[in-house]
Amino acid sequence: MRRRTGVLAAALVLAGCVAACAGAGRQGSGAGDRDRLTPAQLAATNTQSLYDAIERLRPEWLTSRGPTSVTDATLTMPSVFMDGQLMGKVDYLRDLRITDVTFVRFWPAGQAAARFGMGHPRGVIEISRR
Repeated sequence: MRRRTGVLAAALVLAGCVAACAGAGRQGSGAGDRDRLTPAQLAATNTQSLYDAIERLRPEWLTSRGPTSVTDATLTMPSVFMDGQLMGKVDYLRDLRITDVTFVRFWPAGQAAARFGMGHPRGVIEISRR
């Protein structure tokens, strides 16, 4: 009987660990979501441009990983899509006001390729405008 209780307790602990790990990797799980910014989060930055707000809240979205090729030393920056259209690189964000934005989401390179096509080695910042 004692051994069964020990095995059952170990199984419950293992199940709890698995559930916790699975929940930690979920996208869209609320305030801790590192791939999205809400209008409330943007407004809390007290900035005017979307670039400045992202720079404060998610600076890793705006960083370059350096050249993607030995023969091409051009730094790669994320592409910016607004309402499904390619707008350019991150400098475009300087012209957008945070009050004009419904949501902002970052898509890493692999997910960006699946959603927006190839050619976005540093990912995509997707914006929906009001």
